[in-house]
Amino acid sequence: MNTNWRFRDHRGFQHDAVVVIGAGGAVGALAWALPLAGATWWLMAAVGPLLALLVGQGDRPAPRGRLITVATGALGAVLAGATWRALAGAIETLAAGDALLVGLLAGLAASSALVLAHLERVADRPLGRALVDARAALGSPAAEERTLAERAAVAHDRIVDGLGGPGANAGPDGRRLARLAEQVTREVLALAVRCRKLRVELERIDVGAVRERAGALTAAAEASADEAARTDLTRAARAVVALDERAQALSGAATRVRARLELQVAMLEETALAVAARQASEAVDQADALAPLADRLHEAGCDLHDQAQALAEASVPARVH
Repeated sequence: MNTNWRFRDHRGFQHDAVVVIGAGGAVGALAWALPLAGATWWLMAAVGPLLALLVGQGDRPAPRGRLITVATGALGAVLAGATWRALAGAIETLAAGDALLVGLLAGLAASSALVLAHLERVADRPLGRALVDARAALGSPAAEERTLAERAAVAHDRIVDGLGGPGANAGPDGRRLARLAEQVTREVLALAVRCRKLRVELERIDVGAVRERAGALTAAAEASADEAARTDLTRAARAVVALDERAQALSGAATRVRARLELQVAMLEETALAVAARQASEAVDQADALAPLADRLHEAGCDLHDQAQALAEASVPARVH
């Protein structure tokens, strides 16, 4: 499973890091100027609470916010102390510049603890992977099926966002609406891919050439004086005619499926509009209407898949002949 992470606030992270680095440099300068006994502990005592103060100003919910605040402060203090001990301990007598530099480096090390507070996990959109796969299968953005798939995905996102986003407590009706919207959208994506494959397969068949070949085979059968040859030519002509009829039937099926997709996508967009307009009662009614819609899409997808397989099987001999 893919996990995505991002910084909540880049500017805030940079601001907090600069403050912590500056504080480390200030303690380093004080350790040289006073001088401070046990500078490592003074540095930890300054950096740890400072980090906790900076992180505690965030808008995280308790108790997670308190846990992150404590963890960030403790980790930052440990990193600052370890850096100071490792660098300053190797120098017998710290000059002013050395003390300032080591303090800044200790603050820099401590600022890395801010990642705990500023890095957050981004929840993947429920249809993210399905949409990526559908785009790859549907090809050009100008394709009719690709346009329908994109519209369905946008409508789904609008419904989910209107209900408060993924994982929001929208109540049983809202959760049911979001679940059914995702189910219908997935069916639309799958059906659009099948419809696209069917259309590509149909475009590979030259209907005019098929009909000409059927006529030529029929004429050859009538002109043949050999009974066996005439029988084979007649059967071949019938097979080519059957392929022509099958292609015409599948072409009509593809047209009907695209019209059905238009209907389902329009219903998703209508539901998204109702949710956006905060028409709660209408949205719940639409949720009830989405259940049979999902069933019809599933049945249509299975039927189209069977017809596409039949066309693939029927078209191979046509190309061989």
